[in-house]
Amino acid sequence: MNNKNTNILIQYFMVLLGLILIFIILNFIFPLPEVKSFSKEILASDTSLLSAYLTEDDKWRMKAEISDFSPDLIKSIIAKEDKYFYWHIGFNPFSILRALYSNISSSKIVSGASTITMQLARLWDPAERNYYNKFLEILRAVQIEILYSKKEILEMYLNYLPYGGNIEGVKAASYIYFNRPPNKLSLSQAIVLTIIPNDPNNLRIDRDITLLELQRKKWIEKFGELKLFSEQNLKDALNEPVKSNRFEIPKLAPHFSNRLSRTYNETIFFSTLELDKQTISENLLSNYLRKTHNQDISNGAILIVDNINNNVVAYCGSGNFFDAASEGQVDGITSLRSPGSTLKPFLYAQAFDKGFLTPQMKLLDIPMEFSGYEPENYDKKFNGEVSAEFALINSLNIPAVHLLQKINIEAFLHLLSEAGFDKINEDKDKLGLSLILGGCGTKLEEIVRAYTSFSNKGGMRKLNFKKDGLNKKSVKLFSEESAYLITKILSKSERPDFPSSFIGESKLPLIAWKTGTSYGKRDAWAVGMNPRYTIGVWLGNFDGHGSPYLSGAEIAVPLLFDLFNSIDYNANKNWYELPQNLLERKVCAVTGLLPSDNCSETNYDFYIKNVSTHKKCDRYKNFMVNEKKTMVYCPDCLNNKKYQIVAYPDLDPELKLFLVKNNLTIEEPPPHNPDCRHIISKEGPEIISPLPGYEYFVDRNGDQEILLKAVSPEHVKYQFWYINDTFYKKCEPGDNVFFFPEDEIVRIACADNKGGTSQLSIKVNFY
Repeated sequence: MNNKNTNILIQYFMVLLGLILIFIILNFIFPLPEVKSFSKEILASDTSLLSAYLTEDDKWRMKAEISDFSPDLIKSIIAKEDKYFYWHIGFNPFSILRALYSNISSSKIVSGASTITMQLARLWDPAERNYYNKFLEILRAVQIEILYSKKEILEMYLNYLPYGGNIEGVKAASYIYFNRPPNKLSLSQAIVLTIIPNDPNNLRIDRDITLLELQRKKWIEKFGELKLFSEQNLKDALNEPVKSNRFEIPKLAPHFSNRLSRTYNETIFFSTLELDKQTISENLLSNYLRKTHNQDISNGAILIVDNINNNVVAYCGSGNFFDAASEGQVDGITSLRSPGSTLKPFLYAQAFDKGFLTPQMKLLDIPMEFSGYEPENYDKKFNGEVSAEFALINSLNIPAVHLLQKINIEAFLHLLSEAGFDKINEDKDKLGLSLILGGCGTKLEEIVRAYTSFSNKGGMRKLNFKKDGLNKKSVKLFSEESAYLITKILSKSERPDFPSSFIGESKLPLIAWKTGTSYGKRDAWAVGMNPRYTIGVWLGNFDGHGSPYLSGAEIAVPLLFDLFNSIDYNANKNWYELPQNLLERKVCAVTGLLPSDNCSETNYDFYIKNVSTHKKCDRYKNFMVNEKKTMVYCPDCLNNKKYQIVAYPDLDPELKLFLVKNNLTIEEPPPHNPDCRHIISKEGPEIISPLPGYEYFVDRNGDQEILLKAVSPEHVKYQFWYINDTFYKKCEPGDNVFFFPEDEIVRIACADNKGGTSQLSIKVNFY
């Protein structure tokens, strides 16, 4: 290459470099205007529009990509506005010269010769129509062409076109004028949306459409001349009527959509909501509330979660968002309510994992006092001794409170905190044993999220609202074995909370479920799960007033069953898989512990390998009795007498008292040999009140009581007080216990759980 050619190349390069430098400087001095914000959109899992929201400048301006537009609309726009769009660099010099000649010869502006890119520049930065601003438009157009691709420019143009009033962009116009997305437009509708931006306020569809129809006819004929579409398609477009309409932007799943619009910043949010399940849930809830309205139950909420990915697939915050009379805009899924008995499964699962409880082990269901707190069962009845399985299925309160005391409330509160019960965690220092009966505040969302752990081998993930946004981080609440036991127990249908309306029905869903009814019948709950879905139902009144009909079993469960029957009835009937470390063994039918030699009846119970207790049944105690079983011998009085070994139940004093009061038979050993002079003595509690030998003066008509108090060694856990040989009360060592005397001579005894006993007598003078 000779020097001359080299110099020419260098000159070209320098010119090019200079142009680039000039562009960079101009781009810095005159940056493009800020892109206008778009309406927030919430989409369902199938990309259907659930809801959209006005922009900050109160416009309906909805963002769309090229693939979202009808191909007919794109062809029409380019043919009408800028047929050389894909070839020019922002402006068309031939069109500009032709327009300039026409304007000068006509002594007025006849044509602007604006390309799509120039129009986009004007849409971004509107200005008075004159030659100076036209020149700036051309510069802006070149700037836009350098910075963006043709696809991006066309996309932005279609998103900013004016359509009258506060409607901007093809997508918003398509929904508002035709009630459909922009990729579902007919040819006639596509041509209409091509025409309106030329005179948006006079051609808009929601006003007089006479001029619009004339313009449509004109452009259909022009497109026919250009052979842009087939004759038949253009004929069909011409025959399609133009209707004067203005539709509302969809407002589907309003509680769900509003929540996501507040929580997330994405312009277009692809959610997990499944419209078919949402529609089913809304219809079932609204129809159900029409039936319960006469029962003073005005509202409800439903949350459905897919257990596979924790996707929220249905979200009904109330029966009707637009019903102001029943406070429909309140979101029942996030409202704080009393959970009733819905927390009990978590307590039993924790007890299974701690190893001291299995489903067939027995718990006491008798009147009990817990440091002044005396809970009752829902039906005001007591069952004596019951299995853990029976207690959970029947939602018994006494065993649950007793179990919570045994587990330690701090440990249970820690579990609930891990499960995300925020208000419970906030109030943990104020909560007592009534927590397990609903004496706390929770949300339907928290309850359903925690229940998903039973379908996910004890692991719990956050609820997922974003499509393809699976949160893999899991909190382990329970073992897989414990989770399985809960689902197995709660799937039984022989239970008191089985809805009477479904008795005899053959179409029953295979689910595990738990009910709850809050104090004062203000809240009715039902939560159900199968391997695929977890569904939570709440019914009540948002103003907090109760109704005698608000019962989890009778009101909430029927709706729960209807939901499962509607969305998953024909699903695969495979149940949860039996965990490898969950095994079966024989246990004593009376206590649920491993059978001892004295246990005559056994049954089978599940246990968790290397976790569950291997304690043997200690219910029975062997006694040496005579042949007629009328006398007990001890080694000191046996003296070669004939005897036989007989086992008698050794009951807790509380249970024995309950059985006596309810006239139930108690098998007790016969009295000790009266001729025996051996005194069996054990060091018992030291009674420090009352004092032996003291005389007490008591007003027979007053409320003066006598203090019972005793101290015991550290290894003693409980003391049992007896008044005149009758069991009176159980307490912890050192507790203050009071009683009102009935007799002048009162025999008082205090026993402990280690077998020690102390006793004394006092004299009472009544006045």
